[in-house]
Amino acid sequence: MDRNALDWLFSTAPQALAALVGLIFTGVSFIISAIDKEIARDNTRENICLEMKKEIHYYMRILFILAGISVSLDLLVIIFNPIEDGRIISRDGAFDWYLLLASVLLILNLVALIFSLYFVIKVASPGYFDETVKRLSKAVNKGTIDAKQFVLKYIDFEKALRDIPYLDGTRNGRVATVLELTNELKYRELLDGEDFNKIKRLNGLRNLIVHGEDIKNVSSKDYQDVIAYTRQMQDLSKLEGNS
Repeated sequence: MDRNALDWLFSTAPQALAALVGLIFTGVSFIISAIDKEIARDNTRENICLEMKKEIHYYMRILFILAGISVSLDLLVIIFNPIEDGRIISRDGAFDWYLLLASVLLILNLVALIFSLYFVIKVASPGYFDETVKRLSKAVNKGTIDAKQFVLKYIDFEKALRDIPYLDGTRNGRVATVLELTNELKYRELLDGEDFNKIKRLNGLRNLIVHGEDIKNVSSKDYQDVIAYTRQMQDLSKLEGNS
């Protein structure tokens, strides 16, 4: 391989990779926008959609790191290429560090390319939402309480929350979510941070049960917690004139 071939390879590779990452970033921006619209349309999908966004950001971070390293090293290979024009890189027994670096860098470029294709196929898949639900459902603590019973108790909790007279049940012309209402209680110092996080987790569990089929039972602790928070919301309803 001569100097011209090396220069062409390691100048074309970073351009192609940078263009591909740019296209992926544009596509991901549209996907994120669609996810945000889905959250606004159906708040029961909120925690699942947020998990999808978190995973997308994680993959994008890896892609940017791979692409950044690849492009930077590609340019360094061109700048510090020790091979003179017309000279062939020798492989006749002499160990050549430059040839080794060029080979490793070529593999790194291929890895970045393959990873970018994998990323696009994964997040653009029609079943990405369902795959996320299944993945999150596996982490749920399987217990002895029927999931349907938990959902019924959660409905009682949400009703008690929305019945609190001094909470504004709307946000910009739409129905406020459970998390928005509980966050308002936290702001009013009627709910501490630990309880807010527990309710947030219970809300996520309800959403997984509603949108997935993998959760048949929940733990008795989750069941008792949602009952306890229902009573707490009913008690808060009796507090008049809170602001």
